[in-house]
Amino acid sequence: MKKKDSGKSPKKPWHMKPSFGSLYTMQGSKYIYISMNYYKQRLRFPTDREDTAKNWDELREFMGKVGEKIKRRTFCFAKTFYWLNEETKAYFTALEGRDYQPEPEHVYFGEYAEQWMARKIPTFSSVTKQRDYREVLTSRILPHFGGMTFSQITATAVETFIDNLKRCSRAKDPQQRTRSNPLSVKRIKNIVGPMSKVWEAACNDYNWNLRDPFSAITQKYTELTDRALQEKERQAALRSDEEEDVSTREIFLLKEWEDLRANIDPHYYPALELPMMGMIGSELEALQKRHIKDGVIRIRCAVIKGKDGAKHLKFKPKNWYRKRDIPLTERLRKALDEAMACSTSGAMVPFANDMAIPAKQFVLTMKDGSPFNYNSFRKTVWDKALKAAGMEPRVPYAARHTLVQWSLLVGVTKTRLVDLMGHSTKKMVDEVYGTYRQGLVEEKEQILDYLGEDFLALEELKMAFPERYRRRMAIPEAFPETAKAPTLAATFGQSFGQSQGLYPDNYP
Repeated sequence: MKKKDSGKSPKKPWHMKPSFGSLYTMQGSKYIYISMNYYKQRLRFPTDREDTAKNWDELREFMGKVGEKIKRRTFCFAKTFYWLNEETKAYFTALEGRDYQPEPEHVYFGEYAEQWMARKIPTFSSVTKQRDYREVLTSRILPHFGGMTFSQITATAVETFIDNLKRCSRAKDPQQRTRSNPLSVKRIKNIVGPMSKVWEAACNDYNWNLRDPFSAITQKYTELTDRALQEKERQAALRSDEEEDVSTREIFLLKEWEDLRANIDPHYYPALELPMMGMIGSELEALQKRHIKDGVIRIRCAVIKGKDGAKHLKFKPKNWYRKRDIPLTERLRKALDEAMACSTSGAMVPFANDMAIPAKQFVLTMKDGSPFNYNSFRKTVWDKALKAAGMEPRVPYAARHTLVQWSLLVGVTKTRLVDLMGHSTKKMVDEVYGTYRQGLVEEKEQILDYLGEDFLALEELKMAFPERYRRRMAIPEAFPETAKAPTLAATFGQSFGQSQGLYPDNYP
């Protein structure tokens, strides 16, 4: 009777059995295989060694040492057969009574990051943070680092990645997206931040003592900032005197703002005025009638987009200082009264976080009565008005930058301005918002007329516009030094003035 073919290759002169387990080859494969029993289970798996006399001798010696370690109970399956899959290594490590901790050279960043995202991201309280982390990791980090093991991710690898980061076009089709100019340092930090969180979590989970590849990143940021400044100066030197580089966030002169307003449907005047009070798109969509009381607009909510574009009504601000009050001037009160009178729809506005609110509770609406949509307003109202006014493209966020410069010009203190804008320190006001534009000083009086004298605290009005202060307080010209400020409780009558530290004891 013919013996059944086992599939194993014929033995060669050096095919001698090791003292523990066995070695063999398979037809059609050039590699040596291992066969052994461990915890009463038969294991067969390939090595990366080809069928040569030298490799056979080395593997015989290797298997002999495996047998000796098993007898002495010092054998570690996962470290010895590190090339096997994670499930097999974890299984036998558990049988050995150990905690499975793979080495960094055996764990791929992409595999661990996917597990981390599934486990950790849903626990974030902020929907915005969930969206940002998921987008950055899937679109930027994993395509570059996903196929690397943790041991391959070095400081040099991270710096090379940063150097090659480019702005990506927003084409819906990923195949049509192109990359052009380098990213800003702020954007790079937002990309590298989630990656460092994954790195830190892996080191903690597996008790690795790896050199931190992000340790020298601060120096890299300084280098990028200097490089960006040099490029900006180079571009300015190459630009002719006739060319003007207009930022999409460049502040408005009052004349430009009035030209823009003249080209916008009056229904959207409130949506135009509120950004000039420092509000952003997500806050505009979430503004409800109950937030307008006691002489202030209370910024307490925001509408944000989560996964798949679903809208969430967020009650907890991104930072504690984003929860702020905006003074309700007489001009702004009239605009908002008109807006609230138009908000009468009985429909319900659903949100992804298991809630629905009557549309009539919101302040702003689109002209057809539907809930206010910031993106639609920007594209169909704002952009068209800019074009009609003959101005370069700018985003509504430019109004927020404008408010900072207008406020400083008319005498708002930086301390109050920081609170009005929703920041924690003066750094943003000093370093980030738009620089002064020629022509603003000449518009100082008109800007205050537009904002309204009630936009200023009394002490600010007294310091910046003493004549207006005297007229408002009915102080005779001949006796300005005998005038006393009225009781502030009667002047303000609300918490806003007190929140700025304006109490009777502050005045002479």
